Amino acid sequence: MFKAGAIRRGDSNDENGELPADITLPVAATFEYLYTKVQLTTPLLNFNKWLDHIRTVFCCTPPANIRFYRGSERFDIGSLKETIGNVNWLYMFGQSTDIHYKHILKYFNTPNKLFLDRNPFEIASEIQQFFIQNYETVRFYCVYSLDDMLLVNSEKVRFTHSISQKQFNQFIKHWIRGSNPRLQSMSLSIDKTDFVSGIVHLNGVRFMEMSEDAKREIRQNHRLTNLDMVQIRRKDGTPAVIATNDGDHRLHINLIVLH
Repeated sequence: MFKAGAIRRGDSNDENGELPADITLPVAATFEYLYTKVQLTTPLLNFNKWLDHIRTVFCCTPPANIRFYRGSERFDIGSLKETIGNVNWLYMFGQSTDIHYKHILKYFNTPNKLFLDRNPFEIASEIQQFFIQNYETVRFYCVYSLDDMLLVNSEKVRFTHSISQKQFNQFIKHWIRGSNPRLQSMSLSIDKTDFVSGIVHLNGVRFMEMSEDAKREIRQNHRLTNLDMVQIRRKDGTPAVIATNDGDHRLHINLIVLH
């Protein structure tokens, strides 16, 4: 996992890592082990040679996983993209400015898995351009609408901001009619202040109760714990389960499509 923002120049005048970072210059490697930060003094290699060295030593051939933290503004994103190439996981954390956030998304635009902890765009259609991409996984940690949910074209989706029971019911009805054809699983939560009990009332949705053996098999196959569930079916016959877990303030929901 490469963490943009964790690299330090071999420069005694830049102890806080605030100066612009030139990835063509030699740097010392820094890493954390057992909550202790370790900085090597030798060898000093530029970023490209460090990547080659690590990939050679550890036989790393798959695309990299990359996280952008506070401090990554020091890097030229175009140069990073040219050096790293395509990435597998792209983690975006909210300490950066909106401009820097957008700049990263512009260059690293073909990850397999995209994690966004906030929305840097003012216009809904801009963030929706990412929802319609065919990622393997997308996680979104900000407010989202029903339209956002319906535009998602990823296989696995995780939304962390709570929604209303009405919005969830509306989505399920659209899914039954054929929306989100690539979807394999979606996790989200419903604000418990939106209803009295810890039960999702699927108004207007036909569902079937499941045997305990069937529930147990789903829990084991998808690594779920202590979840109740019911089965639904879309118009083309594809079955899915809605699994629920009653939390303190939110009802956690997992929609799992059974292909």
